[in-house]
Amino acid sequence: MGALAGPITMTCYYVQGEVPSDFKDRYLEALVKHAFTDINVDQDHEESIGWVSAEDPFDVEFDLNKVLWGSYFLAAIRQDTIRLPATAFKLHLKRAVEAHCKETGKERLSKAEVEEVRDFLEKELKRRALPNIKVYDMVWNMDRGVVWLWSTNKKVNELFVDFFQETFELVAHEKNPYSQLEMLDFDEAVLAHALEIEPASMAAPPGDLKALRKAARG
Repeated sequence: MGALAGPITMTCYYVQGEVPSDFKDRYLEALVKHAFTDINVDQDHEESIGWVSAEDPFDVEFDLNKVLWGSYFLAAIRQDTIRLPATAFKLHLKRAVEAHCKETGKERLSKAEVEEVRDFLEKELKRRALPNIKVYDMVWNMDRGVVWLWSTNKKVNELFVDFFQETFELVAHEKNPYSQLEMLDFDEAVLAHALEIEPASMAAPPGDLKALRKAARG
């Protein structure tokens, strides 16, 4: 969250490629296709990722009034995960195995039977568990070809780049000095030379700063 309320902590990207003339219909269809769906426990999924409304993480009914504000395209990525605590799960599994032994009149279960009990128990506990929900707002200025994601987490940003390209068929490049040079269409020689430039501090060293203050006082 953050585009409409909350902290301003984001990562900026340049968007490579042209927005199609029929983007309103095409991108709405793309959002619906890649909309968030609940975690499918029966298929052993522990995570689900998809688009939601920037105003409501439970809203996947998209229309232009929700996503298009002038030249700005707004949506959010919702990421749900379910992780069962390992220690607690072992205790529940031990109890479930003991109960199964009692029901079947067996002293011990085979490895295959234990795995069967484990699989059933894991699904049941995941159905009862509340997923961890994280939402990352996205604001895309289509006129400028710039998109902002409200996260600085490396893994989240890697996920976003892939998901953005999968959804909109455009590539997002993180904004940095090198990518800014690329956007200016410099040739390969200039770009290669840019990589060799040593980073420079934009602040005066402490000693110089004291000298400046002393000189200013006269």
